[in-house]
Amino acid sequence: MSGHSWLRPRRYSGRNFYMSLKNILGCSLISAALIIFGYFYLDTRLAEFVSEEVGSGFLLSEQVSNLPDLLLLLVIIITVVSWTGRLYLAAKHVNGPILNFLEYIGLAVPVAFISKHFLKQLFGRMNSRMWILHPDQFGFNWFQGGGDFSSFPSGHMAVITVLMLGIGRYLPRLRPACATVLFVLAAALIITEYHFFSDIVAGVYLGLIIDLLTWRGLAYLRHLNGEQ
Repeated sequence: MSGHSWLRPRRYSGRNFYMSLKNILGCSLISAALIIFGYFYLDTRLAEFVSEEVGSGFLLSEQVSNLPDLLLLLVIIITVVSWTGRLYLAAKHVNGPILNFLEYIGLAVPVAFISKHFLKQLFGRMNSRMWILHPDQFGFNWFQGGGDFSSFPSGHMAVITVLMLGIGRYLPRLRPACATVLFVLAAALIITEYHFFSDIVAGVYLGLIIDLLTWRGLAYLRHLNGEQ
């Protein structure tokens, strides 16, 4: 048995399907509880604490407020590299879990990016840096997302969560490092006040859901194609 055979999406079965639903339900309940707690009790308090400790002058400085958003470029690079590698190996008749890994990354990463875009438009929440200047505008502005009203959910957390989950499956020894990357990213987004705490949780949740659906979806497609 291949050392990475566990990477292959499990064969589709009714049991796997219901396990996926169970996992999604569990993630949803925990995430909903954390988001509600953050929204009503932690978001503004944490944002005010960061503003006081770090200083609003730094948070609103040109160096921070105009940091280039390279997420789209990162997603494009990852997607192109993943599918190029997938097609190249397939043309060389190379089989193995690496194909599944590249296929997963090539699908899940752009799906996470596109999903977060539409959800930001739906919720229309102001980011915490701008909330410092407009504390009366805390909350959601439904269907009015865009610009400074693009905080919920965190797209960076959604995309990087999917990426780290994929890497963690393929290289289990790197799982602690992947978890550290997510923790550091979450802390950085809060400290620089790009996001509230609940935005971070929502981004991780979105990444987890896309991960589960993509992984099981690939297993189902292989089942339809008669693959093991």
